[in-house]
Amino acid sequence: MLQTLQSHTEYVLAALLGWVILYLVYKVAWRRDFGMPVERRITVRRLVVERNQVAYVPLWWSDLQIQRAIDRHFRQTLQRGFERGGLPGR
Repeated sequence: MLQTLQSHTEYVLAALLGWVILYLVYKVAWRRDFGMPVERRITVRRLVVERNQVAYVPLWWSDLQIQRAIDRHFRQTLQRGFERGGLPGR
């Protein structure tokens, strides 16, 4: 088996490169519902939320990491809303 792989290294490298490309396409194209639109970016290092309408996350984050970061963001913004002055109109 090992000798067969050594004689066909170009096929092994092509298969590995193809798998990596397919994985990156899956990470970018697959859209899971997190409560707001989420875009994966290579240049982002942490969660960035613009006006509570869209979130930018690193490409390498898993779905669980994204869900926890968005949940944490919603909890923090909700607490800040109560800290500012309570209920509106009073």
